[in-house]
Formats: sequence, C-alpha cells, structure tokens
Amino acid sequence: MEATASQPRDVWLLPILQEILAADAVAAIESAVTDSCWEAAVATGAITDERLLSIVSRRAHTRIAEDLYANPAAIEIIPESLARRYRILPLDASASRLEIATANPYDADCERTLGFWSGRAVGMSVAPPLAIAERIDEAYSKSRRLRGWALSAEPQSGETPYEGTGATRETEQAQSIEPVVRLVDRIVVGGITERASDIHLEPAEQGVAVRYRVDGLLRDVMVLPKSVGLPLVSRVKIMARMDIADRLRPQGGHATVTVDGARVDLRVSTLPASHGEKVVIRILDTRAAVRSLEGLGLDDVDSPRMRRLLEVREGLVLVTGPTGSGKTTTLYAALLEIQRRGVNVITVEDPVEYRIPGIVQVQINEKAGLTFASALRSILRQDPDVVLIGEIRDRETAAIAIQAALTGHLVFATLHTNDACSSITRLSDLGVESAKLAGALKGIVAQRLIRRLCSDCRVVANAGAPLRLRASVPADSMVYVPVGCPRCSLSGYHGRLAVTEIVIADAELERAIAQNASLETLIAACRREGSRSLWDSGVARLLAGETSGDELTRVLEQEIAPPSATESSGADMWALFDTPGSGVSLYDSGDDDERLPARSDSVTAVLPGVVDIYVIRPLAEGWRVLAVQRALDTRCPGAWETVHGRIEGDERPEAAARREVKEETGLEVERLYNVTVQPFYLHTLQTIQLAVVFAAFVAEPAEVMLGGEHQKHEWLSFDDAQSRFIWPRERQALGDVRQLLGGGDAGPVEDVLRVY
Repeated sequence: MEATASQPRDVWLLPILQEILAADAVAAIESAVTDSCWEAAVATGAITDERLLSIVSRRAHTRIAEDLYANPAAIEIIPESLARRYRILPLDASASRLEIATANPYDADCERTLGFWSGRAVGMSVAPPLAIAERIDEAYSKSRRLRGWALSAEPQSGETPYEGTGATRETEQAQSIEPVVRLVDRIVVGGITERASDIHLEPAEQGVAVRYRVDGLLRDVMVLPKSVGLPLVSRVKIMARMDIADRLRPQGGHATVTVDGARVDLRVSTLPASHGEKVVIRILDTRAAVRSLEGLGLDDVDSPRMRRLLEVREGLVLVTGPTGSGKTTTLYAALLEIQRRGVNVITVEDPVEYRIPGIVQVQINEKAGLTFASALRSILRQDPDVVLIGEIRDRETAAIAIQAALTGHLVFATLHTNDACSSITRLSDLGVESAKLAGALKGIVAQRLIRRLCSDCRVVANAGAPLRLRASVPADSMVYVPVGCPRCSLSGYHGRLAVTEIVIADAELERAIAQNASLETLIAACRREGSRSLWDSGVARLLAGETSGDELTRVLEQEIAPPSATESSGADMWALFDTPGSGVSLYDSGDDDERLPARSDSVTAVLPGVVDIYVIRPLAEGWRVLAVQRALDTRCPGAWETVHGRIEGDERPEAAARREVKEETGLEVERLYNVTVQPFYLHTLQTIQLAVVFAAFVAEPAEVMLGGEHQKHEWLSFDDAQSRFIWPRERQALGDVRQLLGGGDAGPVEDVLRVY
C-alpha cells in the first residue's frame, strides 16, 4: 500500500501500539507520524526497535532478520527502484526463492510484485525501517548498473527474447513491460536454452511449480507464489490465442517465438486441476528435431541396416515405440534421405509438429471429417511415391496402408507397441490378413531413447559393470558412470541417443507371418536374420561408454533367459529342500567360502533370487526399523519397503544381505540373523523364487546414505514399520523378526539363526 498524506504505509501497526502503549503515547505517535508509524513510535521514545521487532515477528509469524547483509546476487535481481518503492532489502536468492528484509510483513502487493519480477517465491524477515533504508543506500550505491533489469528481462548469453521485448532503459522497462510478461519470457527462453522438450506449470497447494523435461526426465526449476498462478496462465493463454475466461475446459493452442535468431514453435495445452489450471508448453525446436540419417547417431551395427531398409522402393516400413521414444525424429530423418531421390512425398499426421520444405504434410482434423483413413484415400489419388502415416489406429487405416504398400507405394507408419515383432501381432489383431501383411512388410524399427553420459564429467566405474547386469555384461568390462558438471546441470547426462531393434523382412519371416506364427517364433526368425533386441542394442551403448548401467535398466527391461528344468548349475540353481544324504543344507553356514556347493541333479531346482533385510537399531528407548521409499523412476515408485536386492551368481544369501545393506544404505552390519524364507512366483521368468529374510543389526550413529533406487528413509517403530510396508509378506516377516529377536538376540537358538 502506497503511503499518502492522510494514511501511513504501515497503518496496521496502530492497533498493535494501542494494545501495548498508554493512550497519551499513542496520541503522540499519531500526531508525529508522517509516512511510517514504526518510525514515529521509535522517534517519540514510546518504544524501541527491538521490542517492536519482537512483537511484529510474533504477530506476523515471521522471523527477525539477524543480519542485514545483502547478497550481491539478490541485489542484481531486484532493481533499486523496487527496493525503494517497497522499502525492502534483498538479502539472498536461490533458484526458487528470494529472501528480503522488510518492516511491513503484511504488504501483499510487495510480495506479489517481487514474486512476478524475480520468478521466485518470496520469504520475508522483519527489520527496522531506518536500518533497511541505510542498507539500501549502501548496497545500491556500490553499483547502480541496470543488472537487475537485465536478469529479469534481457536474454543471457546466447539467448534472444520474444519479439517486441527489447527495451533497454529502466524507465522504458517499468512503463511498458508488466512483470508477469517478463516472467513468462524468462521461463520459456530458459526452457529452450536448457534443451527442454516440455515446460510444465503445475499449480499446487504451496505454489506454482515450474518444471522442465530435459532428456526425458522432469527437472524442478522454481516454485512461484500461489498468487502468480492465475495471471501466469492468462499470459500463456494470450500468447497461444486461447480463451482466458474459460478455465473449466481443456484447451490447446500454438505460439511462435524467436530465440537466438531461430524460430521456435510452441504447442500449449491446459488442463483444469484441483488447485488451478495445469499448463504444458511443448517446445518444437526444428534445430534439434529434424536431423539427417547420420544425425540419429546409430552405431556401426544398426546404421547399415537402416540404410539397407531405406533402399526399398515399395512396401510397408513400421516404426514402433511408446510416446516420446523418438519415432517422429527417426521418420523425418528417413524422409529427408528419401527426398533426395526426387520423389513425391506426402505425410498425414496428427499433429504436424515440424514443417519440412518440399514435403506435403496433411494435418488431421477429425471434427471436420479429415481422419487418417479419409486422408489416405485422397492422398493415394495424388500419385505419391512415399506416404507417411502418423499412426495406424484402426482397422480401416491399417487396411488402406497395406493396400497402398502392395500397389507400388513406399509406406512409413508408426504403431505403439513394445518391440518390433509385437507390431506384427498388433496388425493381425486389427484384422489385417496374414498373407497380405507378409507380402507388404519390408521392415520394422523399434526404438527407445536413453540419456547420453556427459562427455565432460563421466568417469570409469571402479567396480566394473553393476552386479545386476553381470548376466549381460562381462564383469571385467569397462563401463562409465555419471558424475555431474555445469555443462550437464549436475545431472551427469547431456542429450539422448536411440537404442534400436531393426528387423529386415526375409523369406523365413514372411513365411512365419503368413502362417500366423507365435510371437516367440517371430522373434526367433528375426534373430536368425541378424536383428538385435532392444536390450542388446542398449548393452552395446553401455559398453561403448555412451550411457550408464542405471540408465539402461531405467529404460529397458533386462533380458534374462528362463532357467531350463533339465539343466543344472551350481551358480544359478538352489535346492528347495535338503537332499537326503548329501550333507548340504540351504541354511548351512559352516563353509567359510561364501559360495554355494553345487546341487545334486536329483533335487527340485528353484531360484532363490533375492534377499530381504530388516535393518534394526537396538536403541535403549525402543528398537527402530529402517524403511526406505523407492525413487520415482524405479519399479513400484513411491512404495515403502525394507532393504531388498538380488543374490548375484553363486553368492551366498548372507553375503548378498551384507552387500545390499552396504550398497543401499551405506551402513555396516554388526550382527546378521537368518529369519525365514518366503517363496513367490515371478511371472516374467516363469519361476518360483525364494526371498531369504534376514535381520541386520547396525551400530550407531547409523547415518544412512541411500543408493540410487531410493529417495527417502525413516527409522520407525515395529508397529509403524508394519503399517508403512506395502507388501503383506514384509509385514509378516517383520513380525517373525520381533518374535525371534525381541529379547535382544535369538536366545537358545542363537547359534542356529546368527549367520554373521
């Protein structure tokens, strides 16, 4: 609130003063006040700054500024004109928060304006107004450059703002550009500069989260005050020519910006949510998306296979993968290669994301009756040589695509399937005749995108390939792990690359398709032809030092051959029950060599594949059990569990338990007890597996350092842990731990249950 001749800016202070001061003292303050009740109260001697600070801090639930040191970074963000206007001192600034000192913690206009201006949530501390005024003079007298305006509105190195936002003088900026406009400019230009594919504006109870999707993963950028939400969304809607008054229905729109001299298209969508409208801005940067075939970065195995596939003159070529797997980029690279032949290329897409000169691109409009099927019927009358179908969604589109491929056209199309051979069964499910599909299909490209290790900071993994990958990667292989540096924003990764499964149809595969062969038979035919699986392609990228083991398992499911019931291996198989007369027991811990003896062929074979370890702190005030929460990019994201891991190769269970505790928590096991064994069915391997359950006691201070699979941990009582764990078998096993070891050890059976 601006001060006037009749009303001071901190008039809210008068009722507080009336409660704590005598009437004559308050009257003296009212007669002396001109601009500030606080300054008048201290000037008349009625109260001290220290007492006022204590009272205002308690009433406003705001802390007292202990030190009025102004960080230069904060001074550069907030211009002197705003600091003097609202009588605040910028103290510190981070990527998401601005800390200020103020004598008026109730100034909502100040908080809102600074939030708009800085693009950060504003935190307030209370300080005397005269002290703030003195520090403003000192802080801004050192440098009166326009650095604060430059950080808020002007581009940083290598950036170009939106067209029409190039004012340079402070007075011009203040008069012609609203803070919310600069904030949106900054968010969008920042996303483009950071190589983001999407910008997410997500309203929540605490504020508005701004997140960039970089290399396929969302990255938190800043949290804006909740009051910023409505004007922020309105500004984006105006840019995309959407209805700002309609907040109850999803909307979509487009905008165009110029950054670093290049045009960048934005596709905007809004979605009503519980705390306001969520906005997603898709960045369509032609510089990054439209590449040549060489620019796809295929390796020495897949690059010649891709070129061989593009040499065909007619037939159907499928590109498969989930949303965001780079299908569009691969297709456009293929079209650019084929376009050099001087052929007529027509595409039908929904939507047309990138414009390619020399190619006719048709935008689907289902409301107007222009569907994939109707567009294809018209396109085939235009005498095309090459047709690209954005997606085969229904039987009619599939039938027209097959017919076009059989009548001399080269047809590219996409399907949403997990791998190459699944696309064959998918087309059969849509009603395509097997004989026609066998004659039309020339090849399939299945792909995923994995993050590329940053070449500036990657390092060789001292331990070699991760244990969980030893079935696919030799133990002595040289692999790399991420570290993090300024170039990759401390993520350890910079950019993405494709792992591909490229199938070229040969006579054997054609026969299998025509005979409606099973998926397993189709896959076997593809492997004999020479195609690699997605997993094998990813492993090749790992061994080439281009990605990490964690990234590989995050994106792809590891291929493990199911065990054969007729084959036995001491390294992989266990006995479900003891073998009579063999002298070998599942719980035999007398052998100091932590390797399993080979099992007898007469024993029923199973896979005791995992260990569950309940990590315990035996505190005097009550035992505490460790619960860990899974990271969002792993299986069962967000689930609470105990320490869990695989038994690697011929590793003994107790050795696996100690290793997993060390790897996942950083803790050293002092005592280890064998508690029970729990069988479960693993459908992916079609095997019964054993989970060997242990209780591990650790020493104080028990400082946990979580591994990459988990994001949070808590030490809980037995009852709290049992209610927190998501799997019933975990709750049951924890009850066994309490029953067996509740007295501090295993009592009379200590010599049997304690294994370390």
